[in-house]
Amino acid sequence: MTHLRLRNAAAALGLIAASLVAGCSQAAAPQQPQPADVPYRPVASIREVMSSVIDPSVDNVWDSVKTVIDDGKMTDHAPATDEQWAEVRRHALIVSEAANLLLMPGRPVAPPGAASMAPGVELPPEEIRKLIDGNQDAWNAYAQALQDSLTPALAAIDAKDPQALLVAGEDIDMRCENCHQVFWFPQAVASAR
Repeated sequence: MTHLRLRNAAAALGLIAASLVAGCSQAAAPQQPQPADVPYRPVASIREVMSSVIDPSVDNVWDSVKTVIDDGKMTDHAPATDEQWAEVRRHALIVSEAANLLLMPGRPVAPPGAASMAPGVELPPEEIRKLIDGNQDAWNAYAQALQDSLTPALAAIDAKDPQALLVAGEDIDMRCENCHQVFWFPQAVASAR
């Protein structure tokens, strides 16, 4: 009888131990961080994002479809292979995602101590910052408009349609210039009128 009780007690202890292990393993499962738990940590300034990420990639998109006139002879250029189209698509995606970088709070306009790169045309970084801070909604809308302008470009790339990509490229350029005229060089635009 004592032997039977010990066996039942051992079985009960085994069940309790198994329940504890199962309960502990469930409680110890790591939580996935929520977006609010992962704060942005901008490293590059807006100027650096533009010059290092957006400009080189958008140039690749713009330059992928063009007409070159050399010695009076016109030559059309466009991606011809799947690999070339894939490369243009990669650059279009970079520009589209980089628009999100422009929306991140806390990103400085230029590196500390940097001056205007084109005095008299481009505003100094501190004046650009005042314009952005004074009209954050417009800044956000321009960044999102840039991103939206990549949607037709990506569709043209996926369709391998050079003419549609050329038209989309013109819209991307217009979106860039609209923002620059408000935040980067509004005085130059006003004096040209």
